Amino acid sequence: MAQGKSDRQSPRSRGAEALPSTDRRYPPKVLVLLPDQFSARACLELGEAAANAVGGTMRTVHIGADPMAMLASAEEIDIQLLRETHEGTAGERLARIRAVFDDWRQEAPGREQIEWHDHSGEVDRCVAAECAGADLVVTPRTGNLDARDVVHSVLFQSHRLALLPPYRPRPADFLRHVMIGWKPDEHALRAVQAARSWLAAAPRVTVVCVDDGSQAYRHAAAQRLAEMDIKAEIVGIDSGPEAVADALAGYANAIGASCLLTGAYRHGQLLEMLLGRVTHSLLAHAEIPLLMMH
Repeated sequence: MAQGKSDRQSPRSRGAEALPSTDRRYPPKVLVLLPDQFSARACLELGEAAANAVGGTMRTVHIGADPMAMLASAEEIDIQLLRETHEGTAGERLARIRAVFDDWRQEAPGREQIEWHDHSGEVDRCVAAECAGADLVVTPRTGNLDARDVVHSVLFQSHRLALLPPYRPRPADFLRHVMIGWKPDEHALRAVQAARSWLAAAPRVTVVCVDDGSQAYRHAAAQRLAEMDIKAEIVGIDSGPEAVADALAGYANAIGASCLLTGAYRHGQLLEMLLGRVTHSLLAHAEIPLLMMH
């Protein structure tokens, strides 16, 4: 499942059951970022499932802050050096993540062709370089300092579709029933367009419009999805006394959704610290994988 020398497609992703991409670029490119040892396996399994579902390619990259390779302030480098007391050196952290990758690769046929890549240095620069050209980026929601920096960079700066595993391990069939949290704005539309290949591969898609008394959201969703040839059930729900994020998460649980697709962070970084409640809440509490795009 790798491109060129390091991204050859494995037999697992060439099966007859793999659905072709509906995007212009084929095969879709799935990038799996591994900044944290505890989330590495979940990211690998979710990335493999995402690539196999659309006949895509998979590239795995360790991203880690390395104070010896950073162009940063003295204060930032000091913070990184202080981590070594509890987390070990950058090299030791990398070795632990590599061990998780090696164990995972040996557990199933076809994975032997997936190669290990390391891009250590300044996290934002590493993420920007690796995300260029990716159609989907798998990254943990949180974890060590590297993981938190990576997810922030992916969501705010990469402008790529991100797939984030839940905190508790779940089966890798995340496309079994995709739920879309819809609002008729550019953020939701861009997320749906970016996820088009995976939505086409999903056996069931449900679009949920929250507090849509006039049904304008539902009409807009029906029109947009029809234009993209995506079949979906479209429903409206009332949040009532709940927050919108809680209403979405609760409905996803009620219908047995396996993944939730939404736009992420409608504002800039400063305003999102104050106003980004829906995205923050979903990242913190949703018990299923999240597909998000800023």
